[in-house]
Amino acid sequence: MAAETLGRHIDLSSPRGYYFDYSGLAESVAECDEKGVPAVRVKGGALVCSPPLAARTALGNLELYLENGNAARRDRFELLSRRLIDSMEVLPGSFGGWSMPEVPRAFRGDLPQGWFSASAHAECISVLVRAASLLHQKGALVAAKRAMGAFYASVDDGGFLREIGEAGDAGVVASLAFIEEYPLPSAPRMALASHARSIWAMHDYLSVEEDPGARILLNRCVDGLLFVLDRFDLGYWTCAHLEGQRRRPASAGRHGTHVLVMDVLARMTGFAGFAEAGARWRDYAQDSRKRARAKLERARAALVDAGSR
Repeated sequence: MAAETLGRHIDLSSPRGYYFDYSGLAESVAECDEKGVPAVRVKGGALVCSPPLAARTALGNLELYLENGNAARRDRFELLSRRLIDSMEVLPGSFGGWSMPEVPRAFRGDLPQGWFSASAHAECISVLVRAASLLHQKGALVAAKRAMGAFYASVDDGGFLREIGEAGDAGVVASLAFIEEYPLPSAPRMALASHARSIWAMHDYLSVEEDPGARILLNRCVDGLLFVLDRFDLGYWTCAHLEGQRRRPASAGRHGTHVLVMDVLARMTGFAGFAEAGARWRDYAQDSRKRARAKLERARAALVDAGSR
């Protein structure tokens, strides 16, 4: 996938353009299922709807519609957002979401088929909020609210919420929270970009729905990220996720994403810690020695992984 860039129509006061520019996906010729929704080929050759690809293609079409007013782009966004509403899977007595087409190779045996991804979930919510706000699409806000439930549910219960310390009220260390990409109760794996997208989804939702519980959760997630932010900084590069004591450098593309994530969070929250991290990490990327060190350390980590298999 191409390096991510900031969206051109971001409005933090109301949901318009998304924070990343996915217009390239809207222009691409991807395989689609019988309903015209972007899909991927899974093992065995079946064509299966891909929630993250559908959400990003929808957001890309919205970006282009906001750019040039092309009605066909608006219609495509509306079709894809309708598909997300209709395809939501509701867990009895719990939340709704969109199952992923396949389990990543690294997590086979740990994640079940039909697992939910926090980053895909977050971007689907951001699509639905925009469909409700801009198009007044029937059922979009109800679906977004149902999907928000996954952020309240702990990883032990199949949701995405990881408590840092003991659960508590906002404003104290015990209340810090982190949204995990992979719901693995026994193996915490805190991914920076996924958590940030989840914060963005909560912010989007709160821009159209007054929900005190969601406001508390958003604040706890922002505090949680600030609390662990330094652990993502290797002193010369960033790491993509925290997994026990393992902290390996992120790819160059993911590091660039981390810089942009900090830029958005700084604007969204007003916290200097995010702005300072973004500036520092941008400097890392512009230093040839630090880029070379990150590349070398990634290669060493890959050799260790290969030797352990």
